[in-house]
Amino acid sequence: MLDGFRFELETRARPNTVEYYCGHIGVFVQWAHEAGHVEDPRSLTKRDIESFFHYLVGNERSRSGKGDTEQVHSQRRRWPYYRALKRFLSWAVSEGHICHNPLEGLQMRAPEDPPVEPYHPEQIERFFRVLDYDWQVAKTPRQKMLAARDRAVLCLFLESGLRLGELALLGTADVDLQRQRALVREGKMGKGRVAGFGPQTKKSLWRYMSLRPCAVKRDALWMTEEGRPMTKHGVCRTSAMMGHETGS
Repeated sequence: MLDGFRFELETRARPNTVEYYCGHIGVFVQWAHEAGHVEDPRSLTKRDIESFFHYLVGNERSRSGKGDTEQVHSQRRRWPYYRALKRFLSWAVSEGHICHNPLEGLQMRAPEDPPVEPYHPEQIERFFRVLDYDWQVAKTPRQKMLAARDRAVLCLFLESGLRLGELALLGTADVDLQRQRALVREGKMGKGRVAGFGPQTKKSLWRYMSLRPCAVKRDALWMTEEGRPMTKHGVCRTSAMMGHETGS
């Protein structure tokens, strides 16, 4: 059944997704085999799955030496297995391998994401030192434009709170330097909104936009070295390169 589930996933999902689901199901299969609770998949019950979740939490406690389930993040520990089992068992029912989904009636909420750790002031300072150096050593108009672009991207990220996709899709008409705000036309849930920014971002955006060639299709704000609109992946790579250069 696990092989069949893998083959089904391979027609629909990326390799990392396939390994995510099959890896977690594999742990469950190994537990069921070693514990001797489930000899036939058709005899799997809700109680068996609850026993497996109890095993996961107990195993985590024994490794950490702590008994408080909050401290060992039991919900976060169980969630990927619940998610994988839910998809696996739904597939097994649809394929006719089992008649009843033992997960019915067993609900688990996804754990909240941990708080995002912001950059420390010294890390931001290193970012700007790298960007200032890039601007100083730039010789050609294109090099100047790219250096100004990278600084404007970082400033807008830090001050506006824009998401990566929102920032990448900005057009030149979406930026109002006088009122110091950027218009997001399609944000989360398809809703538009306005994000503000401060004087440093205003200065950086003005410098970049004054150097940016006008002949860029779709009037995208951010452009690549080749003169094409930047995608969110391009913005992400630019940020990653700055992080690599600063060691952040």
